[in-house]
Amino acid sequence: MQKNKRLICTTVTISLVLWLCFFFFQQIDLVTADLGRFIKNGEQIFNGSFWEVLRTNFYSFSYSQYPFLNHHWGTGVIFYIAHKIGGFTFLHVFTSLLTITTFLLLFKIAKKESGLVIATFLSLLLIPLMAYRHEIRPEIFSCFFATLFFYILWAHKNKEISSKWLWTLPILEVFWVNVHLYFFLGPAIVGAFLLEKIITYFRNKKNFPKFPSLIFLAVLFSTFINPFGWRGAFYPFKIYEGRGYMVLEEQSIWFLNKVNIYNPSFLLFEIVLVVVALSFIGVLIRRRKDFPFFNFFLASGFAFMACWAIRNITLFAFMSLPILAKNIKIIWPDLDFKTVGKQVSVVSVSLILTMGILIGYGKYLPIGNSGTFGLGLADNQNNAVSFFKENGLQGPIFNNYDIGGYLIYYLFPEEKVFVDNRPETYPAEFFQGVYIPMQEDESVWYQKSSEYGINTVIFYWHDATPWGQNFLINRVQDDIWVPVFVDDRVIIFLKDNDLNKEIIDKFEISKDVFRVS
Repeated sequence: MQKNKRLICTTVTISLVLWLCFFFFQQIDLVTADLGRFIKNGEQIFNGSFWEVLRTNFYSFSYSQYPFLNHHWGTGVIFYIAHKIGGFTFLHVFTSLLTITTFLLLFKIAKKESGLVIATFLSLLLIPLMAYRHEIRPEIFSCFFATLFFYILWAHKNKEISSKWLWTLPILEVFWVNVHLYFFLGPAIVGAFLLEKIITYFRNKKNFPKFPSLIFLAVLFSTFINPFGWRGAFYPFKIYEGRGYMVLEEQSIWFLNKVNIYNPSFLLFEIVLVVVALSFIGVLIRRRKDFPFFNFFLASGFAFMACWAIRNITLFAFMSLPILAKNIKIIWPDLDFKTVGKQVSVVSVSLILTMGILIGYGKYLPIGNSGTFGLGLADNQNNAVSFFKENGLQGPIFNNYDIGGYLIYYLFPEEKVFVDNRPETYPAEFFQGVYIPMQEDESVWYQKSSEYGINTVIFYWHDATPWGQNFLINRVQDDIWVPVFVDDRVIIFLKDNDLNKEIIDKFEISKDVFRVS
C-alpha cells in the first residue's frame, strides 16, 4: 500500500512538472525582452566596467552619464555565465530548473498541509497563473528566494528543522539584495513570521520571540550588504520617483481593462484572488482560534502587490499554493483522500478536466499567443541586426523603447542606443520633452534628429503606443527617410544622404508595400 502511494505521488509530481514546463517552455523572443541587456551587463562587468554598469547609463548616447542604481547587477552576472556555458538554451534550462525547484518546494508544503489531492488540484489551477510572466527575468530569483524564506520558516514552525537553519536567511538575503529589487520581501516575510509570534505572546503571555526578533534584525541588516550600502537598501522605495514613462507591467489589471488591454490571465487572477479572500473568511467562521496570521500577512501583501502591478501576478500565484492548502485544511480538517482508490480517482478526474480545458479553450490560456513551444532562442531573432552589420550601416540610431535591450545585446559597444526599456535610467524630461515629442511632432523630430545626428532608425513596428504608430506613418510618408529592411518585428529606415546612398540604392523598399490607415 505504501509503495503504491509513493508511486502515485511520484507520478502526480512528474505530471505537474510537465504541466508547468508546458507553460514555461516558450522560446525566447529577444526583440522586446530585457534579457539581452542583462547578459550584456554581466559581460561588461567581467570586462572591467563594473561601476559603469552599476551607476551610469552608458549604453545610451542620449543620456550616457545619467546616474542610476543598477539593483539587478548580480542577475546579469549569473545570466552571462549561464549564457557563456551553453548559450540561450542552457540559460533557458537553468532558469526553468529554478522555476521547477520553486514550485516543488511550495508543492511539498501544500501536500503536507492538505494532502496530495488538494495540493494537486490547487497546482493545476495555479500553474497557468504562475506562468503569466514566463520570460527570463530577474524576478525569478525573487520567486525563488521568497519561497526559500517561506519554506525555512514553515519547516521551523512545524519543527521539521532546528532553529539554526534560520541563520541561513540573512545569508540568502545578501544574495537576494544583489539580484533583484524585491529583496525587501525577505525582511517582510520574516517580519510577518515575527508578528505572528508577537500576537501569540500577547495571547499566552509567555515566550517572547527574542530569537525571531534577532533573525529579523539580521535579515534587515543584510539588505545593506550591496555595492550601494544604505542607498541600495532603500532603493525599492525610490525607484518609481520622477518617472516620465508609463510601463505596461507596472499597471493594474483594472487600469489596463479600462484602456482595452486584456489578457485571459487577468480573469484567472481575479478568481484566485477571490478564492484566497474567501478561504480566510472561511477560517474565521469555522476555526478562528487556528487563524494563520503568518499566511494572512503574506497573502495580503502579495495580493496587494499583484493588484497594484500585473508584474506581481506570478509571485502571488506561487505563494497562493501553500496558503490556500493550509486554509482548506483548517476549514475542512476531515477532508482527506487517504485511500489509494480515492487518490487515483480524484487526481485522474482533475487531470482529465484540465486537459479538456486545454484542448477546448487553449487559445484563451496564458500560453495562447506567447510564442513557440520549446527552449532557447526563437527563429530569426537577429535578422535586423545581421542586416545592419553585414551592410555596414552606421548610427547614431534612433530606436523605440521596446527594442533597446535587443540592440544593446547585438550592437554594443560599436553602437549605442537612443533609449532602452529602463525608465529609471532617463530623466522624466527626456521622455516627456524629447523621446515622445520626437514621435508626435514632426518639427521636434527634425530638430532633435539633426541635433543628435540620427542616421538610422531601427523600430519595433508593433509598438502599440499612439506616438509610435504616428511616427511610423510619418517616416513611411517622409522622402528623407528610406525603408531598407523589414521583417515581422523590425523595420529599418536610413537617412537619404551620401553616406547611405549605396545601401539605399541596393535595398530600398518601395513605400507602396506599406499600408497606412
